Amino acid sequence: MRDKREHETLGSWIRRRRKALDLTQAAVAHCVGCAEVTIRRLEAEVHRPSRQLTERLATCLEIPADEHAVFVRLVRGEHRAERLASALLPSDPVPYPSAQVSVERLPLDRVPHPAPLPTGSRMPLRRNPLFVGRDEDLRQVVEALTADGAAAIGQLEIAVATGLGGIGKTQLACEFVHRYGQFFPGGVFWLSFADPAAIPAEVAACGGTDAMHLRPEFDMLPLDEQVKFVLAAWASATPRLLVFDTCEDEALLHQWRPTHGGCRVLLTSRRHHWDPALGVQPIPLDVLPRADSVALLRTFRPDLPSDDPDLAAIAAMLGDLPLALHLAGSFLAKYRHALTPKQYRARLHVPTILDDRSLQAAGLSPTKHVQHVARTFEQSYAQLDPADPTDALARTLLAHAACCAPGEPVPRSLLMDTLERPNDTESPFQSEDAFTRLIDLGLLEPDAAGSLRLHRLVLAFVRTVLVDAAAQTTVESAILRVTEALNEQRNPHPLLAVQPHLRFLTEAALSQADARAASLCTALGVHLFQLGVYVEAERYHAQALSIRRRVLGAEHPDTALSLNNMGNVLWKQGQYDRAERYHAQALSIRRRVLGAEHPDTAKSLANLGVILEAQGQYVAAERALEQALAIWQRLLGNDHPITALSLINLGGVIEAQGQYAEAQHTYEQALAIQERVLGNDHPDTALSHFSLGEVFTAQGQYVEAQRSLEQALTIYRRALGDDHPHTVRGLRALGEILQAQGQYAEAQRSLEQALAIRQRVLGEDHPHTAESFHTLGVVFTAQGQYAEAQRSLEQALAIRQRVLGDDHPDTARSLRSVGEVLHVHGERTRARRYVEQALAIFTQRLGSQHPDTKQTRQLLADLAANPTSVERGG
Repeated sequence: MRDKREHETLGSWIRRRRKALDLTQAAVAHCVGCAEVTIRRLEAEVHRPSRQLTERLATCLEIPADEHAVFVRLVRGEHRAERLASALLPSDPVPYPSAQVSVERLPLDRVPHPAPLPTGSRMPLRRNPLFVGRDEDLRQVVEALTADGAAAIGQLEIAVATGLGGIGKTQLACEFVHRYGQFFPGGVFWLSFADPAAIPAEVAACGGTDAMHLRPEFDMLPLDEQVKFVLAAWASATPRLLVFDTCEDEALLHQWRPTHGGCRVLLTSRRHHWDPALGVQPIPLDVLPRADSVALLRTFRPDLPSDDPDLAAIAAMLGDLPLALHLAGSFLAKYRHALTPKQYRARLHVPTILDDRSLQAAGLSPTKHVQHVARTFEQSYAQLDPADPTDALARTLLAHAACCAPGEPVPRSLLMDTLERPNDTESPFQSEDAFTRLIDLGLLEPDAAGSLRLHRLVLAFVRTVLVDAAAQTTVESAILRVTEALNEQRNPHPLLAVQPHLRFLTEAALSQADARAASLCTALGVHLFQLGVYVEAERYHAQALSIRRRVLGAEHPDTALSLNNMGNVLWKQGQYDRAERYHAQALSIRRRVLGAEHPDTAKSLANLGVILEAQGQYVAAERALEQALAIWQRLLGNDHPITALSLINLGGVIEAQGQYAEAQHTYEQALAIQERVLGNDHPDTALSHFSLGEVFTAQGQYVEAQRSLEQALTIYRRALGDDHPHTVRGLRALGEILQAQGQYAEAQRSLEQALAIRQRVLGEDHPHTAESFHTLGVVFTAQGQYAEAQRSLEQALAIRQRVLGDDHPDTARSLRSVGEVLHVHGERTRARRYVEQALAIFTQRLGSQHPDTKQTRQLLADLAANPTSVERGG
């Protein structure tokens, strides 16, 4: 009877001091100075501990002083000491140094081979033999779990593999367990967090006979007692790996993660955003690289070659989503005798791709998750409550994102513009909350730049379940506003992020052939024109013109705008006669419909003047530009930016006639206006500096020219960036000035820098890239480096012939320069043929009195008169 009362007293102490028991090891260490020594002493004295040690334990447990005597007698008793020590001390093995070193040696430079898991692990999933790729993702998990490479005791590390449904989060975690679990001597413990109510049972299962086997009677204890023992074991220093699969709730993670000890925690979750206080390190998973997608399909059909184009096309249509690829591969394997990959590819080429039976079931699931692509998206979408303001806004954003180009990142700002919400202080926060909701449900994927991507299969799902008749019109209107505003800035590069969606929406709208479709064609055409993609720009402007003539009529101002745009794009392609006709038609309409004093009429006059100047018709060009300037001055006054730009255009035609002093005066007038109105750092101000630099060069005033060009270049770099076309044009002009002064090395460096930027930003097949090759060739020629000169000039010629055509004036300029270099090499017959071709083009396209025609005719005469020496020029 006495023994029973003493046992109940001991149990009462243990229950009352549960918090202290959880900290027993640290408390004992504090008392005697070393936890390991204390534990070993207890292990040695467990049947009859010393009175001194027992007194210290009583103090650690905060046992009242008047109960110390009973406590000491119980602890030193024969049969009760073992039970007390079992309750007080961690039930798992002591983390000796060898265990800690094992975790520290988690390999970062290689992915280890799969290996058996440590004894006591709980891992219900076998390794998937079809798993492919993801080596870099596995390494990122290692880095996240090892805190800068060191798995320090007591420093809990938590990593989370995030992404949309079907991306392979659970597969990655499973693969990590089977490859890296060997490095966690305390074992690996896999828990499903899909059902919050079932989590206690999942935790308790980690301590039973099939896992840690914490004590013989463990399975007989109440569930809450089992959970407490498991949590106490996880709080020890022994390295363990805990996997919380499908953990979407921050509160659940906060509740169940160990607060200290040697555990590492890996989550799988669609949730991307986590409270920083939780210390979670997200690892966003992307779709598989195309090569890995094909490899996954081939695990089901190894009889197919690795370069099978149909497998690659299937992977592309499925957006490289692992779940979809797994289902498709299973379907191809099951029905290998009923359909070919090519036939299956045709099955998927429909808007209702998710309805295909192949994406709805495929036998056993390696992860025991849903084997149905649409349903895995439905699990996320169903959580959006239309009655909740944030969720309702998220549904609207999702509908708008589904109108954009499939699989392409959508700038966050573009989606916000589609909302047309009030411009107040709260709207941006509400929109951001909606974005966060969609991201955390795995329906939108963020990238490093802040843009958002809607996977092409999610897009197909959204278009099925979320019908929003107004969404398409709303998104078209928003992208038109954004594009037109950016086009007005004459800087095409900020629009590159929007371009895929502008193209997609424009192509989709063409089937309607209405006024909105024409506006989209126009916006895209202007953007392509600014990029220098003239042939494609012409196609969209021609479509806009055709629609507007049919829908709006021949005399509508928008029809005149399309005529104007056609004239500009043809001018850039050197088709001056056609360009002049289009501009003349636009001018005629605008004069009749809008009047002689309208701003658009002035634009047509200015454009016509530029075309006439390009053809050498300087008197007519000057007259048109003067008329345009007069209209701007009457409408806007003398101190307006557009008036200043009109002055620059007029100065150009005056300079072309050799009236350099007058041109200089005109440019200086424009510069004075811009400095007053726009300031010293505006790109239009830089244009005046640039124009002054050009006219100083023509007068041989190289010092002044260099100073002006450097000012222009400084402004362009500061305002537009190093890669903007205006900046690169400044570099090119500066290189020509340096060459004219004999500073060939500096000139070459500037021109090579301009060429490198154009190659990177615009690509090899761009007129501006050809211009850089041409100018660099001229510098090589001036230095007598004829082999390098010929190589650069021939590259420029090849690009111009491909992009601009065989009869473009710029092509003729390249022909002329190559001919000069060939003559120096002694290839006189080829040289003369090149120059003759150039002369024929200039005569046909520009007329016999154009300066280029005259210069080429003179060069041909010089070649005939002096077969060994020519005057070299560009």
